[in-house]
Amino acid sequence: MSNKITHAKSNVEGDSKEIIYSGDLDKTDYETKYKGYLTCVRGCPARIKFTEKKNSVRFFSTWNKEGHLHMEGCPYHVDYRGRVGRNRLIAYYENIVISEEDILRRLQRKMAGILKQYSAKDIVDPPNGSLEVDIVGEDEVGVFDANDNGTGRDYAPRIHYVDAEYISTDYVGCRMSVYGFINNIQLEEDSNRRKYAYFNLSTRLNNVSIAFPEAFYSNELSAGVQEFETFVDNVKTMVDNNQNKICVMAYGDITKKKRDKDGVNVTVISPNRILVNNKTYNQIVHRNI
Repeated sequence: MSNKITHAKSNVEGDSKEIIYSGDLDKTDYETKYKGYLTCVRGCPARIKFTEKKNSVRFFSTWNKEGHLHMEGCPYHVDYRGRVGRNRLIAYYENIVISEEDILRRLQRKMAGILKQYSAKDIVDPPNGSLEVDIVGEDEVGVFDANDNGTGRDYAPRIHYVDAEYISTDYVGCRMSVYGFINNIQLEEDSNRRKYAYFNLSTRLNNVSIAFPEAFYSNELSAGVQEFETFVDNVKTMVDNNQNKICVMAYGDITKKKRDKDGVNVTVISPNRILVNNKTYNQIVHRNI
């Protein structure tokens, strides 16, 4: 897993929280303004440094001995680098077991909080073209639930939330919740006449899509392919007919796109793992929108 970082958050007085792209910096700008004032764009406290090589390659990386300051789940956490690190990161997410009902409740709570931070004006033309919130809070704090006997309390694993703007192939193999604005929608059919769909998101960096395979509508929480098509068509109507941008949040595995080496999909396999403007799958299917 690469530890080269393309974006960092500025903590310089006057442009605090501005997102800085490594390709826009040079050594002089960094030394005179930003050195010591850049941190992880994903909200981790780890400080970020700038490097410019002789061949004009420019990138960020974590300050020495601060890799542990990246949060678990951040691809730049010191424990999760390299081939062994990628296997540990994937295992970390595969071991997360949360009920479908609890996933939906958590997504609803998180999206409600995100939408509260934006007025209608913000959503029409959000800052920097993205749902840019204070990413420090993107990792939901673990909670304790009563166990089956009602006599003790078990730790409920956390869900990690990331703005689609910052998702990249570094996250491939992770399972997390990704949120952003829908740009356009595709409903397709493969050679075996199986339906699938993409909600393509508005991002400036990498192509990010919410992907819906056959598994999404072939389970006990869905009534089949016709209902799935109704869901997709109704969301498309929301996107086409609403002057405000439509916010989506999806919980799924991060996978690479087949025809775009830098693009990623968030693959969703259950109707309880998707919200559109905080509306559930069933609410959208029945046009309670």
